[in-house]
Amino acid sequence: MYNVEPYVAEFLESLVTQSIGLDQLQIILVDDGSTDGTAAVAEDFARRHGDSIMLIRKENGGQASARNEGLRHATGQWVTFPDPDDVLDHRYFEVVSHGLADAAHHGQEPAIVSTRLLMWYEETGKVKKNHALDLRFRSGARIVDLDESPDWIQPHATSGFFRRDIIRRAELTFPENLRLRFEDTSFVSRYLLNTPRPVVQFLPAAKYLYRQRADSSSTIQKSANDPRKYVDTIEVGFRGVIEEAMTLKGAVPRWAQNIFLYDQYWILKSSQSAAVRNAEFPDAMYERLKTLVPEYLQHVDDDLILNFRLMPVTPWMREALWLVKHGSGHSVVYRGPVDSERGLASLVYRYVGDTPDELLLIGPERTPASAIHVKDQGLEYVGRPIVWQRTIWVPDDVVVLLTLNGVPIHQIHDAPRKLTPAFELGSTSIRGRTWAGSSQRILTRAGKAARRRFSRGGLALVRRDLAVHSRYLARRFADAWVFIDRDNLANDSAEDLYWWVRDRHPEVNAWFVLRRDSPDWPRMNAAGARLVEYGTAEFYALLIHAQHLASSHADRFVTHALPRKYRPGRYKFTFLQHGVIKGDISSWLNGKQIDLFVTSTRDEFEYITSPSPFKHGTKEVRLTGLPRFDVLQSRSEATPDEKKDLVVVMPTWRNYLVSGMGKSSGDRNGIDDFLETEYAKRFSELLGALAVHPSVIEAECTILFMPHPNMGVYLPSFPLPDGVAVASYDDVDVRDVLTRARMLITDYSSMAFNAAYIRLPMAYFQFDRDEYFVGHTERPGYFKYERDGFGPVCDSVPQVVSAVESALRQGMTAEYAERVDRTFPVRDGRNRERVFEAMLDITRRAPLRERVLLRSATPNPSGT
Repeated sequence: MYNVEPYVAEFLESLVTQSIGLDQLQIILVDDGSTDGTAAVAEDFARRHGDSIMLIRKENGGQASARNEGLRHATGQWVTFPDPDDVLDHRYFEVVSHGLADAAHHGQEPAIVSTRLLMWYEETGKVKKNHALDLRFRSGARIVDLDESPDWIQPHATSGFFRRDIIRRAELTFPENLRLRFEDTSFVSRYLLNTPRPVVQFLPAAKYLYRQRADSSSTIQKSANDPRKYVDTIEVGFRGVIEEAMTLKGAVPRWAQNIFLYDQYWILKSSQSAAVRNAEFPDAMYERLKTLVPEYLQHVDDDLILNFRLMPVTPWMREALWLVKHGSGHSVVYRGPVDSERGLASLVYRYVGDTPDELLLIGPERTPASAIHVKDQGLEYVGRPIVWQRTIWVPDDVVVLLTLNGVPIHQIHDAPRKLTPAFELGSTSIRGRTWAGSSQRILTRAGKAARRRFSRGGLALVRRDLAVHSRYLARRFADAWVFIDRDNLANDSAEDLYWWVRDRHPEVNAWFVLRRDSPDWPRMNAAGARLVEYGTAEFYALLIHAQHLASSHADRFVTHALPRKYRPGRYKFTFLQHGVIKGDISSWLNGKQIDLFVTSTRDEFEYITSPSPFKHGTKEVRLTGLPRFDVLQSRSEATPDEKKDLVVVMPTWRNYLVSGMGKSSGDRNGIDDFLETEYAKRFSELLGALAVHPSVIEAECTILFMPHPNMGVYLPSFPLPDGVAVASYDDVDVRDVLTRARMLITDYSSMAFNAAYIRLPMAYFQFDRDEYFVGHTERPGYFKYERDGFGPVCDSVPQVVSAVESALRQGMTAEYAERVDRTFPVRDGRNRERVFEAMLDITRRAPLRERVLLRSATPNPSGT
């Protein structure tokens, strides 16, 4: 036990309520040097429950050392190691006792008893059967010999029972030099190697509630950015297992290989999470992993790697480990997405090492060619690419033969799928559910569906289906071009492009989508916009018949607006962008189907389309400029200097300070202690300092605070000093704000690019840089603020105030003006025109010479 005061009483109570009785248990509590009240809670428990409780207190040494200390005092036939922040079902030990008795009655002697881990989500109180290995329990109790069924692994000590005589005879201990993870898996593996037969008894009725802490404070939950979690597991943990296996067995058993794969596939899966992607690791860690991972994969059979199915695994991960084991080469080639309108089909494969030498042979004449549109996407293992996924776009109307490294690829495979679970299920069940249970669920769902149809929401569904099949609406919305910014706000690139298309191309059936309660609805309606209300039956009919959907945002309210049964829509989706991408947001965008991806600077375009974490390449990405930049530039040029009287403080949002989206994109909840956060304190301090600063007063400027819309929930309670105005995106047009500004203060917002486009002086206030990049949706990319930014980078209020004083006195300095010119060499007011032409282009089948590079042809992948 270590610093588990909030949880340990609940765990101890679950011991008291055991149906088998405390007198049948030897309970050894080891306090591992806790600095909170854990030991006091344990002492009180031991005092109240007498001789069956032993409390040991020791200096902190880690979980392994605490378990080893407990083992030295254990006297029972069987031992188990539950964690003190979890909870045991009241029949836990009774079920295990009866299970062992039943096994003995049938002449069976398991080496381990495995109990069922149920995921207990503390924040919601829900208990779910969704542990990765839960399928082992879905066909009832059973006893399995792992040598015969190596998929039935037991990697956990917490939910396992072990024979103490085997532990004592083999002199087994938990490895104390593993402090973060795998110490129990190492112990379990070496324990099984020392048994006559690795036989495990699985008891689904013995329920172990595995707490998922609401504050993510457990060792496993908070260790994502510790290099030891990744290096020591292999270097220390698996090394000991392999050495013992080679000594005792002469080879690593397949069940032990599966344990290694289970661990490594978990690392690959967690590597796709923000916690790992945003962490910064030392180069030394990557150098060790570069050697360790392939070294230990040599002890794993190829078929186990490629056919791993103990838990759901994305197919590329299996190929990644196989390729890493072999050190070079490529996978088989798969059929990828097809774009029939443009006459293109994709081929996809993965590789390690150098990019394979590619050659396309086109048509019956086998004319040599190369693809115009290719993309190399890095697939990551702990923040670095472990393999590259290469997508090649080839013509779909001629025979194409691909050769890699001079070898013709004669067989193209269908895209790989996730494999079915390894654990066979009982004959009386379907995926672990009885037919009677399935029938009941079908009837229950049918009843719910019927009730929905006759409810208020059901009537809305009926109206939606009628609208979708309406001939009148089909004619009205035929081949529509649909524009939307946020579902609840306009005033962005989609609106600007909509007005331009309406005025310049009246032949286009253009519509704008917005919620009726948006503050922009009456304004646009009065200006003559053809509006459709978001979420109405008419809205769904519009999307069903649309040719194009263009939006400045890619939130689910846009990308997944159609109900599942209507997806994917026939329209092409154009991502106009809300700003300029400067960091890595690929984990968010890679899941979107984007047909046209607008960029604004050469660096941004090359960052996304070059080998990178983004899946998007030159086929989708165009360098056009943002439509709203055109409007921003014209308004700025029309605003005289005497009307520029604002110092604007416009920070972006923090993913960790607000909830996910609710019923609309602007519907987010805040946290209870927001005013105590560094964000609230520092911006409040900055606003107070600016409000009374002589340079601001002398310039007769107003301080305007305008945080990101996602932070709008805090505006009513934000502590604003006297003399500071506040505005929300609901109330004002951000372009008008920028054109009236003398100075912009932001933090990490792409709003800085808008300001730079009109040469507005600025400063970056980055007091929480480490926290931001670890906890937000963006991780650093090509853009370095000190090198590429358009103003000074400040981490304190005095530095920002000094930057404001300088900007009000002399405007943008030559250094930053040069950076602006380098970033935006072309500002010709034609961004909207370029986007419009690109939207036309993505529905056009080009001649063959423009879809593949034949000998001397020269491609123009940027579309500029």
